[in-house]
Amino acid sequence: MPRKATRKGLLRDFSPRVGYAYDLRMQYHCDLDDTDDPHPEDPRRTYWIHNLLERSDLLNLMHAVKIFPATDTQILRVHRNHYINSLEKTKVMERASLIDEQNKYDSVYLCSESYYCAKLSAGGLLSLCHEVVSGRLDSGFAIVRPPGHHACKSRAMGFCLLNNIAIAIEDILLNGLAERIMVVDWDIHHGNGIQDIFIRNPNVLYCSLHRYDGGDFYPASNEGNMDKVGKDAGRGFNINIPWVTSGMGDGDYLYAFNQLIIPVAKQFSPDFIIIASGFDAAICDPIGECDVSPECYATMTHMLNEINNGKIVLSLEGGYNLDAIANSALGCVKALLGIKWRAGFIPEQAIYNAYATLSAAEINGVSIGPQVYRDEWKADGGWDPKIEVPECFNAGPSVLGKEVVDEVVRIQKQYWKCL
Repeated sequence: MPRKATRKGLLRDFSPRVGYAYDLRMQYHCDLDDTDDPHPEDPRRTYWIHNLLERSDLLNLMHAVKIFPATDTQILRVHRNHYINSLEKTKVMERASLIDEQNKYDSVYLCSESYYCAKLSAGGLLSLCHEVVSGRLDSGFAIVRPPGHHACKSRAMGFCLLNNIAIAIEDILLNGLAERIMVVDWDIHHGNGIQDIFIRNPNVLYCSLHRYDGGDFYPASNEGNMDKVGKDAGRGFNINIPWVTSGMGDGDYLYAFNQLIIPVAKQFSPDFIIIASGFDAAICDPIGECDVSPECYATMTHMLNEINNGKIVLSLEGGYNLDAIANSALGCVKALLGIKWRAGFIPEQAIYNAYATLSAAEINGVSIGPQVYRDEWKADGGWDPKIEVPECFNAGPSVLGKEVVDEVVRIQKQYWKCL
């Protein structure tokens, strides 16, 4: 049974069994090239999320999953041996050699601890997924780094070394723990690595919502376009929703969910759902430049958690504003736990990036004290996003966002009767 809450005002009996994977050692993966200017894939990203969940007393309602590094056997089901050998050698390289090695890849940094951290990241997600697919937990959040959805079979790219989600999926399928797995990738970048690995697999449905910008947005390939629907037996099991510009917001994402993602999910009826949970589409993210709120992330999590008895795990991918990712993760975890609060309790979007990640935060000249939960906390099985996030839930799509989703629906109709 879940641990009981300690803070006055929280209900003491929560039915959802929600786990999390976290290991402080993942922060050892760091950029050696320029320590004065933190890399966007900042080692503090996982700590920031964990810290806010802890100070909000949510960790008291969750189960910590013990983490082990992914094994060579598990990793080599996805990645080529020569590539893993090259990562293995980085453990004993000097600084100059590490910098030379990282320059062989696209947007990657390396240190002597990087490969071990990548194995911990993949292993943390694996451990959490096993707990959920086995039924010991209902859902969970993997607070892991380095991220993984860009990592390909034979190369690192886009801050990613090992493809965490692909490694977890291959292990689950091989061990017969699930037959149909759905991946929803809401990172602002297309998860080219996941798509490539499962492009022919009809047992893995991959759905990605990402900035495409005519193929110019990272990873700058036409593989993220809407016409990439899968190959051979996997045809129809790859769905790309490629936004044509920055500025996509709650209305665009919820329109995509209502018109496409959720109907397809219900027809596919997955045994297990993994969310490639990058938060770089969040408001204030300097790279994604979009406007998705924490409330919207909570709503999307809730919608997916309603599918097929709700076996679901979120795995951290991107997200480069520390406060934005922490508050977005907070919303997602609340959705998993079934917690709701009174409308209006969430701070306005203009200041949300300044609230409560530290005991006293000063961000962009705004000082604000720690977040305090009082009688606004509620918890039951009937979590209602209309109560939780009325502005988000009622938001309409932009003209460009609607055009993209409608065109993807038109393409996918030949594969999905629900559309």
